[in-house]
Amino acid sequence: MAVNGTFVSFDGGVQQLEGEDTRLIVPAVLSAISALGVGGNVLVLVVLIYVSASQGASEANVMLANLSATDLMMLSVCAPARALTYYKRAWTLGLLACRTTEWIQHSCLAVKAFTLLATSQARHNFSSHPSARASFRQKNVAITLTIIWTVALLFPVPDIVFSRLKEEGNISLCVSELTFYSQDAMHVFSKMLPLGIYVLPIVLSAACHIRTIFLIKPTSHDESLLARQYESSLMYLCVLALNTLTMLPEWVSWTWTRHGSGDSCKPSAGLLIFAQACVYLSSMFFPAVLLTMHVPLRESLGDLCSRLACRRDKHGAKLEGNGNEMRAAVMRVLDERGCVAVMERRSDASCQTLPDLEHFWSERRNTTVAEDSDPLPWERLNQSNVEL
Repeated sequence: MAVNGTFVSFDGGVQQLEGEDTRLIVPAVLSAISALGVGGNVLVLVVLIYVSASQGASEANVMLANLSATDLMMLSVCAPARALTYYKRAWTLGLLACRTTEWIQHSCLAVKAFTLLATSQARHNFSSHPSARASFRQKNVAITLTIIWTVALLFPVPDIVFSRLKEEGNISLCVSELTFYSQDAMHVFSKMLPLGIYVLPIVLSAACHIRTIFLIKPTSHDESLLARQYESSLMYLCVLALNTLTMLPEWVSWTWTRHGSGDSCKPSAGLLIFAQACVYLSSMFFPAVLLTMHVPLRESLGDLCSRLACRRDKHGAKLEGNGNEMRAAVMRVLDERGCVAVMERRSDASCQTLPDLEHFWSERRNTTVAEDSDPLPWERLNQSNVEL
């Protein structure tokens, strides 16, 4: 019991844990999941932007980009905050972060659930009407995303009301406390939140995907298109199943904590840590499933990698050509310098001739051959003798 309320649960991670193993292992695991997930989701966003720039945007791709951006936000904001909390074993991020930590995470989970539902509906419309891509409108997608984010941000607002910062000794704890006047509201909220952002979106999304599979009609003229439609439907079902299984421990522990009859029936700290890790595992595995099972994105990723490799090879060849030119220029400069040095050395050597030969060489250099000199003087001599 607190002074003005009843303790419900820790917010932002389990605090006051004992043992050095949990202090080091849990933050390391969360940090690794966060790093891998951030890299994967950034790659997904890059590929989706590349597809939209080269082939044009579609409603399904925009929804997938929104889903990846939501996972990126969770992994870059919520996961590091919990890793720091597990390492410090107390709350060190202030009152504002304490009141909004659960609200941000539940809002992101709501955005993921509603985005999966919107993606399923977009996939269903695309399969039932192949010309739906031609009627893609940015205004409709913008309205859909605005509604998704507005509802997702307003739905878990009671998390801000129930969260508070509590001082215990010389440390601060971020907890959810239930006051006497908010018991009925807390019970309603604890039932409506999992139902609204977990159960109903999953059921409706699964129904859309199953209906999409049955709407796919086999055609003999284009079997590759039929195979791609089945592969895309299977991929979306895998993403939905991944989200369902990884979110199940979180919502079970969350509901169990708020509806347990006593302290002995509360979930253990190990279960709470495992549930929170599964939430981020879903965001980490989503890029791997999307880039391996979604055929258009997989092909676009290969095309993007090949383009980058070609640019790198061209850049390397250009640098190599520039290097050869630079090496040739340097060799020419060295050759010129070597010739100059040789000429200088030769001129110095000529200046150091012997004194008695200096006049001789100067005379030889200045001597010119007369124009009337005859190389065969004896012929002239014989000719003169004949005349005589």
